[in-house]
Amino acid sequence: MGLNKVCQRCLIAVLIPAFAAPAVAQDTPETEETIVVIGARVPIPQSEVTAAVTTLNADEVDLHGGTFAADALRSVPGLTVSRSGPAGSLTDVRARGSEANHVLVLIDGIEAGNPFTGGYDFAQASGFGVDRIEVLRGEQSALWGPDAIGGVINIQTIGHDGEDRLDLLAEAGSFSTRRVGVAAAGSHGAISGGGALSVHATDGIDASGTGGAPDGYDLATVSANGTLELSPIARLTSSLRATRYESEFDSDTDFDGRLDDVDRVREGDQVAARLSLVLEPQAFGLDWRNEVAVSVLDDRAETRNSGTFGDRSEGRRWQGFVQSTLQWSALDVDHRLTGLIERETERYVSDGGPGSGQNQTRDVTTDALAMDYGATSGPLSLHVSARLDDNEMFEDATTWRVGASYAVPALGGRVRGGFGEGVKNPGVFELFGFFPAFFVGNPDLRPESSRGWDIGWEQDFSNGHLALTWFEAELEDEIYSDFGVFPATARNRLSRSNRSGLEIEGDWSPRDDLTVRASAAFLRSDENGTPEIRRPERAASLSATWDPVGRPVSLSLAADYVSDARDTDFGTFQTVTLDAYTLVSGRAAWRFENGAQLYLRGENLMDETYEDVFGYASPGRGLYLGLRFQR
Repeated sequence: MGLNKVCQRCLIAVLIPAFAAPAVAQDTPETEETIVVIGARVPIPQSEVTAAVTTLNADEVDLHGGTFAADALRSVPGLTVSRSGPAGSLTDVRARGSEANHVLVLIDGIEAGNPFTGGYDFAQASGFGVDRIEVLRGEQSALWGPDAIGGVINIQTIGHDGEDRLDLLAEAGSFSTRRVGVAAAGSHGAISGGGALSVHATDGIDASGTGGAPDGYDLATVSANGTLELSPIARLTSSLRATRYESEFDSDTDFDGRLDDVDRVREGDQVAARLSLVLEPQAFGLDWRNEVAVSVLDDRAETRNSGTFGDRSEGRRWQGFVQSTLQWSALDVDHRLTGLIERETERYVSDGGPGSGQNQTRDVTTDALAMDYGATSGPLSLHVSARLDDNEMFEDATTWRVGASYAVPALGGRVRGGFGEGVKNPGVFELFGFFPAFFVGNPDLRPESSRGWDIGWEQDFSNGHLALTWFEAELEDEIYSDFGVFPATARNRLSRSNRSGLEIEGDWSPRDDLTVRASAAFLRSDENGTPEIRRPERAASLSATWDPVGRPVSLSLAADYVSDARDTDFGTFQTVTLDAYTLVSGRAAWRFENGAQLYLRGENLMDETYEDVFGYASPGRGLYLGLRFQR
């Protein structure tokens, strides 16, 4: 389909809401329910989302240490965290057995994934300054595009709620770790917003496990967002985020499949910005929300070998969209209709030095049209989404999803379910990567496609909540790295990958000063009956926080269990088993009357020896003393 036809359809999609609604309308009712954005691309109550969604607030992020956002994501059922060694190492997050680049990551509304690899390295995601995290699981391409066949993770930083807040942090501890942070938010007249600055540095450990020099890591993050109320119906919003890191790492220099203790450094930075205009006119008694947004992300990285230049890469993404949402009520049914036009251009530049064969520049542009419809009538909610992606390199891709939920007030619960299709285009690295020593891209790759369904029950009970979800999904044309040839290359699998499992999560407050949160996941992910690597079949998380009112002390304890999993020994290309492990963390704090608190926290308190990735050592027990002021 040509660009002109796509634009014509997109224009129709945006204009439809202006004429499709009856003349009777009502304002969106106020509610104390948790509001999420990723369920429908506009803020809606979590009870109307027909897919499995989990929200984590700032306290729940801090409960798991708060150093990195990935530490908190271990508690979300269906998510698997794989870190290649100590802090600063490549950190992948998978959802329901998918690959890491199948999960769309948004930070303050900006797509954060590397344009080169397509995935997001959570080693760059500091937990300080994070206000909330939303996790939507399952095929979500119909709403969010080709990078969301496994789900969506939306990270929101401090300042979006307009509340006055101040947060100061200073911490030091094991592995010569130092961490400082300052965050503030507030409002003044028509202006509101916030920002955060954090610096994290550690000497780390020897990732090779050979007793060599430790591999250190430095990370600096700054974020800011703001809203300007132009009029009662118009506001301008903006966000800016920048990260800078330097990571020492070990690598396999003699190609025997084992890490060697070598002096290699990777440094890089990512800068992202977003600007949007939101118009919410009240015409003819109708609720009409319109948004025009543009964003840009620049991701640069450079590798040095023993102090000398190795290679450099740069990925850049430009994204813009026009979105229009109309809400109305007719015949006791609340309707919501959204139309979306989107354009995205990604550019990748590879530099291996003068005369290097890897030197190249690539551009890929995708135009998209999407529609989303939701209807609620009493206990019943329906949700239908469809999207058309016109990628200049591949055939047009149409994705869709349907979902429904039904509340049962007599039982205090609701049943929900959905079915959908998703698509994932090959990344630039998979298509064109050229590193003759180890990898050459394959321009003939086909997009991956996924089809799946889930059904769940959510139950409210006295002082608590419980959710259960069963899911199944099938992936075709899965892209994998073929190490049976030299150099390795990317190929599509001829067989299908099947994923299924059960997710359980709940929270309970038996007393005003005690909160317990638990989750568990049981996963089967296989290709031709063979379990896929780095997909543990079982995972569980349990945490408890005791925070008595009127007392200066608070205590928290968290445990994350991961069962054994398969991996590949790249020395022999044989399958190996990663042992099961349990990570226990804890925190004790003493509060002062001025809002300051002195705390002691610990990570891996049982001093487990474990690997998320075969051959990469992970840190042992760590203790950290900190001073924090929050108001």
